[in-house]
Amino acid sequence: MSNKIHLLAFGLVLVLAALCRFWAAPISAGPDVVQFWAFANVFQIHGLDFYRYADATTAIFPFKGWGFVYPPVWLLLLGLVLLAAPTDIAIHAIAGSHLPANMIIHAIVDSGWRLAMKTPIIAADLAIGCLLYLAVPGSRLRKLLFASLWLFHPTSWYESAVFGQFDAVAAAFLLASIILLERGRDRLAFLLAGLAVMTKQHTLIPIAVMAVIFARQMNWQRLASNFAIFSGVVIVISIPFLLTGNFSAYAHSLFLPGQVPGFQIPLVHAFSGNGALLSYLHNVFGWETSRFLPLTIPIMLLGILTVIVFSYRRAITPAQGALAGFLVFIGFSYQVHYQYLIVYIPIALLVAARTQYRGERVLTLVLALLPAVWLWLPDVSRWFNFLHPASTQVNLILARIGLAHSPLPDYAYVSLALAIMGLSIAYVVCVFTRWHNSTVELPPNLSLQPSLDTVS
Repeated sequence: MSNKIHLLAFGLVLVLAALCRFWAAPISAGPDVVQFWAFANVFQIHGLDFYRYADATTAIFPFKGWGFVYPPVWLLLLGLVLLAAPTDIAIHAIAGSHLPANMIIHAIVDSGWRLAMKTPIIAADLAIGCLLYLAVPGSRLRKLLFASLWLFHPTSWYESAVFGQFDAVAAAFLLASIILLERGRDRLAFLLAGLAVMTKQHTLIPIAVMAVIFARQMNWQRLASNFAIFSGVVIVISIPFLLTGNFSAYAHSLFLPGQVPGFQIPLVHAFSGNGALLSYLHNVFGWETSRFLPLTIPIMLLGILTVIVFSYRRAITPAQGALAGFLVFIGFSYQVHYQYLIVYIPIALLVAARTQYRGERVLTLVLALLPAVWLWLPDVSRWFNFLHPASTQVNLILARIGLAHSPLPDYAYVSLALAIMGLSIAYVVCVFTRWHNSTVELPPNLSLQPSLDTVS
């Protein structure tokens, strides 16, 4: 009976979290929602030749030059969404000083498209909540607590239900991969890892660290077969888009950054500590700091390599390694968007729930919850009025909870970005110097090699 009560409680939490998202989904939208509609239509028109037009320069795109710089999984989902909810969007340019020149639009976006496009993201949010409930050790109440920290996390609600960014899809694949790998389901784990990378490229960093952690104790034949599974997923999804001869366009979309290193504008959407600080110093004091931004790339690569090396030599769990790998990216990349934080938040919650170290639990919980602070800094209500039909009646509700107000000065956003960067780097340092075990136990079905710690 007790188990049934706890499952009922979790079911109610899941339903409430879904209702909060599905309430906001049709009445709000960020600029990506209308741009994704254009990408879906181009995919419907040109099919597998899509990446030839992914630079977003044709007339259908509301934001010219704002290209599709992602692997095909999200594109395939957009295609399915458009089939399920076919709709037209009226777009015409208007004057306005609040947006860059290539982002000045007036768009009528059907509520059906908003809801349909966000539904796969909301489903991924709910799946992450279920995964955390299953993976968190301890009592049912403890499981419910950590799952709720994700399901009612303001950042996950904002990105999936309001702004409409799809990083939760990649996060769900990645989290499932980590959990399965730790439970000995390594083949399925590497398959899901391939899907994560083919949704968002930067998930390759934590996946590489996870693979290295298991390489230290897994025999090379097993590791090679898992790598073949991972590569097979990437190849199977990529080949159809390459058969049309789009080698250059496809490679450009997947492997080159969406923007070259430059000042972060506006700072309200800058979550790279170094990028935000260098941009702020330039804006306020006129210092020529742009020459330092390209240096963040080799520093980040050096940081990733360092994490990989230490992950091989220290006994840490795949969840710890995945978190450390992604936090290096967050800590040193010159450009970090708010949606990128979605990837590490559920992993941080999982590590917090499992760790035996109080310091690690505190730091990972702070890292997981700190991004939520940002929602009370800008005016979130603008995304309920950005596209038409607008939902001005919601402004009063949002104002009562502090989400509708005048934006704060730039230093507030820079301070938050620096805090996230500092905490990210602190975790990476501490996990290899303080919070690692002498051994990491692998499931019995995996063949083991001698541990480096025991050899030395």
